Amino acid sequence: MNTHYDRNTLIDYLHGSLGPEADAAVFAHLATCAACHAARNEETAIADALRAMARATELELPSMVKARVWDVVRHAKPTFLERLRSHWGPAIAVPLAAALALAAYFGTPIVRSQSTPPGVAASYYLDEHNAEATQNPLGPSLVPAIYTTTDTSASTTASYIDTADAATLDSADGAVR
Repeated sequence: MNTHYDRNTLIDYLHGSLGPEADAAVFAHLATCAACHAARNEETAIADALRAMARATELELPSMVKARVWDVVRHAKPTFLERLRSHWGPAIAVPLAAALALAAYFGTPIVRSQSTPPGVAASYYLDEHNAEATQNPLGPSLVPAIYTTTDTSASTTASYIDTADAATLDSADGAVR
C-alpha cells in the first residue's frame, strides 16, 4: 500500500475513536506497513509517558484544607428529611409495616362480610316471565297459574314450575311423565 496514515488518524486509532470500517482498515495497514507501525509505537510511548508523569505529579490537598472540609461535613445540620428518616428507622418501620399487613389481611374479610352481596331474588325473574307470557299474543295459549306468588320477598319458599314442566304433569295422579 502506497499511502500512509497521518499521526492524527493513528492517535484516533489508539484511543478507539474510529468507526468499525476505518479501525479495521488501519489495523490491516499496521500489519503490513513498518513505518506506520513505528509511528503507532511512538505515539503509544508518548501517551504512556504522559500518564506516568500525571500520576507522579498528583498533588494532594493541604492538611488544613482537608481538616476544614471534614469539619464542615461533621457539623452540618441535617435536613428535615434526614431527621425524619432517622426517626423512622427499621426499629419502628418494620413493626408498623407488619401491623398494617396483618390488619389488611384479617380486616378484609370482616369488611366484606358486613355487606350482603348484590343479587336478585328468583321470584323477580319468574314474575317478569309470567307477565311477559300473559301479554304475548303469540305465546302459549294456556299459561299455568302456578307462576303467581303471594310473597314478593326474597325468602319465598313457593315452588315454581315452568310451562314445559306443567305440560308433563299427569292431572289424574300428579305424577311426572
